Formats: sequence, C-alpha cells, structure tokens
Amino acid sequence: MAQPMKLSFTQDVGETSPAKREAIGALRITADGRKFRYAKAASASIAAGSLTLAPLAEAQHVNRPATPASVGDRVVQVTVGISPVAENAYEDGYLQVAGSDGQGRQYRILSNTACPAGGTVVCTLAEPVRAALTTDSRVSLIPSPWCGVAASATEENLPAGVATCNVPAGHYFFAQTGGVGCCLAAGTAGVGSMLVPGAAPGSLAAMNATLDVDQPVAGVAFAAAFADGRHQPCLLTID
Repeated sequence: MAQPMKLSFTQDVGETSPAKREAIGALRITADGRKFRYAKAASASIAAGSLTLAPLAEAQHVNRPATPASVGDRVVQVTVGISPVAENAYEDGYLQVAGSDGQGRQYRILSNTACPAGGTVVCTLAEPVRAALTTDSRVSLIPSPWCGVAASATEENLPAGVATCNVPAGHYFFAQTGGVGCCLAAGTAGVGSMLVPGAAPGSLAAMNATLDVDQPVAGVAFAAAFADGRHQPCLLTID
C-alpha cells in the first residue's frame, strides 16, 4: 500500500546527519513553497549551493535473472553480474521487472544484503510482489535518484537538487528541488533563461538551444542575471 506524504520531520533542511533519519527521497515542502528531497551524499563532500546529480545504475545489476517469487512475497533474490553489491546499497531504491513474467512492475527496496561479483543479493521489499516472478523474469536494481548524489560534471545526468549547506561525504541532507534557490553559476545567463547542469561540477548554466538539447532543465534564472562563479538566485523546477 502506498504511504501518504510525510508532514513532520526530525531533521532540518539546513542540517546534515551521519545517520539516516528519514526515508531517502522523502518530499518536504516548506511554508513558502520550496521543495526538498531527503538525500545521501556519495563518497565526496558537497559544498553549499552546489547542484547535485543522481547516481547512475550499475550495468551489471540491470536485466538480471531473479529467483522465482510468488504473489505476496516480500523477499526477492537476484543474481548479479561481475560487480559486487554493498549492503543496503539499494535502500529506498527499486527492484524493477524489466522483462518476461511480472514485467512493468516495480517495488521499493527496504534493504539488501551484500554479495560478491556474480553472487546473489537478497532484497527485502517494502511491498509484496504483485505478479509472480519466474525463471524467465529479468529484474533490475535501480538506486534512488537521491541515494549517492554528487556535484558531478556529467552534465547529461539527472539533477537531484541543490545542497543548502556544506554536506560531508556520506551524510544525509535535504536537497532543494523546487522554489527559489541559490546555486553556483557557470557563465552568464539573463533573467528568465532556462538553466541546465553546467560544465563546472555543481553548477547551473544557461541552456544553449543548439548544444544542450539533451540536457535536463533544472530551473530558470530569477531576479538577477547570472555572473560566472557566483552563487545566484534561481527558481528550481526539479520537483
């Protein structure tokens, strides 16, 4: 059963925590309409005002054979390829059925065991299996867009939100995804310009209609024109 959106939180939008205090991806909306997603930093620290990008899926954990599972089961085993799986690497991520029996369904993962390359990972689901999995089923382990975020220079990746404070490596924080924000600028941008991830890690830049057609729009320049290297106002539209 889907859970209602959470309305009270144990962590402020301007602080970090070494321990998880909310569900990763939890949406928080402040009284002034700004939106935030609960996130976990990857293995590098993130500076305040940096745009973070979502982690990529591990190719060796996609389209993999699953152990048969019946309707109602909450535990599914998946045989991975030549990349190992760390314990709880897919916490609050998703098990998606990519092909054959049960295809098109997805289930949120509560926890997962560690396993070596070529081994079998055991996933505990937040919801029961709705359509039986068979030996023909192929499943994918997909991380939450907010688990393992980084101020990356991979411009074509999915924006996950702007850090509103300095975030130590591996810490949990609220990444801002909507409303008036303050983010590192790359280059110049006039008020009203659509903004995409910039070439400088953690930055936003004006969209180039010719060159940036494959980049996701994260917001709009707001109130003042962008000045390169400064932290500028923007209206974030990720959520």
